[in-house]
Amino acid sequence: MTETLSNTLSTLRSGLTGACLLMVCLFAGSASANCQTFLAPYFAWVPGGTHAVGYTYASMQGNGIASYASTNWTTAGALLKNSSGYLDSRINQWHGVNVLYSDRQGTNSQPFSTSTPDNNDLVVSPTGDVWIVSNTWNATVQLTGVVCENNMLRGWGTAVGSYSYPALYLIQFERVSDIG
Repeated sequence: MTETLSNTLSTLRSGLTGACLLMVCLFAGSASANCQTFLAPYFAWVPGGTHAVGYTYASMQGNGIASYASTNWTTAGALLKNSSGYLDSRINQWHGVNVLYSDRQGTNSQPFSTSTPDNNDLVVSPTGDVWIVSNTWNATVQLTGVVCENNMLRGWGTAVGSYSYPALYLIQFERVSDIG
């Protein structure tokens, strides 16, 4: 049973890597037109820094490693409008959000250890161009093939960190209260 499960997971992991590579090739390019409409309410919500946009993002890398990050106005990483008109987590005093990874184990070998996070920032243009800025690895990934639908933004990029596998990123935004 264990061998069958191991073989199944190995097959799934190698299939995911191939699918990720194919999808990066098929969907390379800038954001879809519907992203501007999808993002407009979030940009309108942050007129001059009195409100913030929170977000949750997850990624699945071609090597099977997953990541998770979530923020709102009470925690690090909330998005405000920068001088170029982009939503940007680097401009508030709490910039950077902790990102947890499935290959980092905590107590009892549980994945997503909270004691070993990376720290990333997020930048989003009004048209849906997205950059993930790794403060841990001093690297920036721009997402390609960005699509906005079903209250989600998704796009492809390389994995942030020491692996060069392709990764699928999913981001959900929320308008949050005054940051006053």
